[in-house]
Amino acid sequence: MKIKIKEIHSFRQIGGRANQEDSRYPDQDNPQPLAVGGCFAVCDGVGGEEKGEVASGTVCAAIGKALGNRKWEQPFTDDDLQRMLSSVYDAIESASNASNDGMATTLTFVAFHGGGVTMAHMGDSRIYHIRPGKGILYRSEDHSLVNALIRSGNITPEAAVNHPKRNVITRCITRPTAEHPRDEASVIHIPYDVEPGDYFLLCTDGVHGTVNDDTISAILSEPTLSDEQKAQRLAERCAVADDNNTAIIISIAEVTDRQPAPQPAPQPQEEPAPAGAATERFNRREEMVHEVSGQKPQGGLRSFLGKIFKK
Repeated sequence: MKIKIKEIHSFRQIGGRANQEDSRYPDQDNPQPLAVGGCFAVCDGVGGEEKGEVASGTVCAAIGKALGNRKWEQPFTDDDLQRMLSSVYDAIESASNASNDGMATTLTFVAFHGGGVTMAHMGDSRIYHIRPGKGILYRSEDHSLVNALIRSGNITPEAAVNHPKRNVITRCITRPTAEHPRDEASVIHIPYDVEPGDYFLLCTDGVHGTVNDDTISAILSEPTLSDEQKAQRLAERCAVADDNNTAIIISIAEVTDRQPAPQPAPQPQEEPAPAGAATERFNRREEMVHEVSGQKPQGGLRSFLGKIFKK
């Protein structure tokens, strides 16, 4: 599947923060589409005193260095993605010093290439795939404490909005250590249903925490607005955010050479783990939620919580 991009619009606003910790690639409000394909990234630095802006800027710069001259007519494989992530971690490690030892960043990444679309993310920055008339076809799952608590039934989505731990994320890119080794297994999504007129949105939580999903979808689906006006309207809504807010909006012009989605191979049934081991793992996860959230869990936590970082 080959995808031709129609327009790209972006904004990067400081919001109510004293410093800007968001970064993007390419770092332009109106980057020009390539003839075929291209890649985009949005990152949100974690931990103001720990130089989150260094982490987010380092990751975006490393992506640009690794992929800036790539020929996007060729497929972008899983191996290509892992090599890119490896170069990102190399860059983070090289940029680390005593003054920014705890720096970290979220990552959203979308590549349009000769094989279709590849998306990857870590943290609570999001990727949306929106089709006017249909709504949101895909939204990445936040790697955050409150999202894990929602999925486990410990809190409601409404309670998550003002939860005291809503700024805690469970996965991100940070300097590798013995405690937190390289986490290059980012969550990957490959859509096979892409149409002309679709939108792909990469954004930090300053955007989706200020403008809800229905409003985001409605703005990008409004037929009376140009793509530039849609980006301006979303930026205006986010200007009042108490957080940095950054977005890249990509509209699709043409889709050719479609390939059918691969059929998943049948999965062999796993033998059940011994009851004692399963109970021990469950209790460890429950204890972690209780320790971080300050709440006694009401149900089982189904997603493993890894790194814990405050934004």
